[in-house]
Amino acid sequence: MRHRRTLHPADEAAAMKQLEFTTLRLFAAVAEAGSLSAAAEKSNIAVAAVSKRISDLESSTGSQFFHRHARGMTLTPAGRALLQHARQILFGVDRMHMDLSQYALGAKGLVRVAATGSAVTQFLPGELKRFGDLHPNIAIDLSEWTSEQIVDAVLDGRVDMGIFIGPSGNDAIATYPYHTDRLCLVVPKGHPLAARPSVRFADTLDEDFIGLSPSSSIAQHLMAASGGKLKVRINVRGCDALCRMVAEGLGIGVSPYLIVRHYVSATPVELVALEDDWARRQLLIGIRSGDDGLSGAAQSFLAHCIEAAARPPG
Repeated sequence: MRHRRTLHPADEAAAMKQLEFTTLRLFAAVAEAGSLSAAAEKSNIAVAAVSKRISDLESSTGSQFFHRHARGMTLTPAGRALLQHARQILFGVDRMHMDLSQYALGAKGLVRVAATGSAVTQFLPGELKRFGDLHPNIAIDLSEWTSEQIVDAVLDGRVDMGIFIGPSGNDAIATYPYHTDRLCLVVPKGHPLAARPSVRFADTLDEDFIGLSPSSSIAQHLMAASGGKLKVRINVRGCDALCRMVAEGLGIGVSPYLIVRHYVSATPVELVALEDDWARRQLLIGIRSGDDGLSGAAQSFLAHCIEAAARPPG
């Protein structure tokens, strides 16, 4: 068992202030790879150099961050705490470099946004166009993630704001209403369910389904609503592929109405309303609570999205 010298709190604080970004990156690389050799290869640096950085880090802070095993290294509780802080620091440094690079290219601001596929497809294209016309020198870095990933990204500062399916489930995020999103059933033209004005999801479970990516919020909603009994015949990546599969009679599907309504005139499918309450989904805009550190560019885009959501559709 390795023993660490105990530092006076003031000495430990001074040691932590002297941490270098390179050391933090190597620490994070070892934590994620689970071994010195894998981290060294990924970082293009000698194993001995990585080992010395980690040993010096532990010595200077008086903490052991890794358990050493024959097959690799795992984090101690102190290591897990440091990894969380290291990621936030490194994300901040990377974000600073990206922001400055945008200024070098002539931009006057950069806004990092993460949104669900539904928001990216249905609402953001037009809103980004209008915002770009008003603010041509503000760049938007848009990522498409699941709602859970977006909430995490907002909390740890990887993005300025997120657009996700509510609720956030976290008081550390301040939310604003965005658009509503209603799911509907997509069936082949002439299918018996197409004769009904609406249907309960439970009445569809004998059917084969064309599913979206299992990691998508829609797929997770459907699996939960079916009690894990959904018969997924094929998984596809997008609603256009879903409609084509349904048109061929391979199964039925569920998709946001505002997306698939455009396929009805060009594809032999029909849309049926779902009666279930969960089929109506509220999209939210989220930022960290009390985040008065939002840049002027981010504040402008936040206000733009809130205003756009308040406008009547059409």
